[in-house]
Order: sequence, then C-alpha cells, then structure tokens
Amino acid sequence: KIVLASSSETRVNILKKYIDSFLVKPHKINENSFKTDRQPRKIVNELAKNKALSIKNDYPNCMIIGSDQILICDRKILSKPKTLKEGKQNLLFLRNKNHRLFSSIYILHNDECLYSRTTSALLFFRNVLEKEINAYISENQKTVLSTVGSYKIEENHKHNFIKVIRGDKETILGFPIKDLGIFFTFTFFLGRATC
Repeated sequence: KIVLASSSETRVNILKKYIDSFLVKPHKINENSFKTDRQPRKIVNELAKNKALSIKNDYPNCMIIGSDQILICDRKILSKPKTLKEGKQNLLFLRNKNHRLFSSIYILHNDECLYSRTTSALLFFRNVLEKEINAYISENQKTVLSTVGSYKIEENHKHNFIKVIRGDKETILGFPIKDLGIFFTFTFFLGRATC
C-alpha cells in the first residue's frame, strides 16, 4: 500500500496522475519548528522526511510519501499565514521581487528511505497595486491561507501576478514527482531503490 502523508488537494490530484490507488493521511508534525536558519534545501528535505516518519507507526509495511515546500524571499522563509492580514503582508512583501520555491519528496518504507528528491524554482512577483492585492484576497481567501506564497500558480492566468523565471510546474506546485514513474518501475521490477 502507498500512503500520502498530506492533506493537500493539489498533491492528491498530482499523485492520481501517477498512481491509481493510495491512502491519504495528514502528517503529524509542527512545520514551523523545522524552519530555522539552516539551508533551505535541508529544511524542506527534513520536513518531507519527518512528515513521512510521523505516520509510519499507523501504517507499518506501507510505502509512505512525505512532501513539503518552502518559499524564500530576501533570505526570509514565508510560511502559510494564519490570518488574512498576515497573507496580505506576505503578498506585499513579495511585490517586485524574485523568490525561490524549494520542493521536496521523500518516500519511506520500514524506516528506510527509498527515494528522495529536492528541486527549486525561481519566480518573480510583479509590482501589483495594493488595491489589486486587496481585491485578490477578498476573492481568494482559501488560497491565501492555504499556500506558502498565498497564491496558486494554476490560477495565475486570472491574476497575472507571477512570472516563472525557471523551474517546472510540479516544483512550483510543491510536489516534484515527475520521475516517480521511473522510481516505481525500478523498485517493483528491478529491485529496491535507496537514497
């Protein structure tokens, strides 16, 4: 059995493109406790790993997929806002700046890492007017509160806030699994992969 240690609708929908059947179980970690001054790649990888570890006792002998994403702008980590006011502050902070998204996936089975991958993307948030941000927040409260940048790239065609400088879509969505099909082929038919 395969278990996704996440409650993210985006990750569930992406995984469905690759795997027909899997369980979804929210992780049990406090993400903010990992967001220290360490290098972003290490932080996001540790978060993905610990999300998988947090539910391993509930699903022994299962393959557990943990994943995470962090956003860095001006050397500051932005987290999902707790309030719309915080969301607005984050959006105003991103204006007219480049920011980087780091996304990681970690697959655990019987305390062993089978697969780990961390990728990054570079984006630019255009210099939008504050009234545009106010209108966006009013119409997209769920998105503002549920994403690290308070925006969804898949909705960018409506708002045109973001320019992708480099990075693939799955990294920007926070679930870099485009090589997962190759991994599962190797794991199930050629033997076990390790990190």
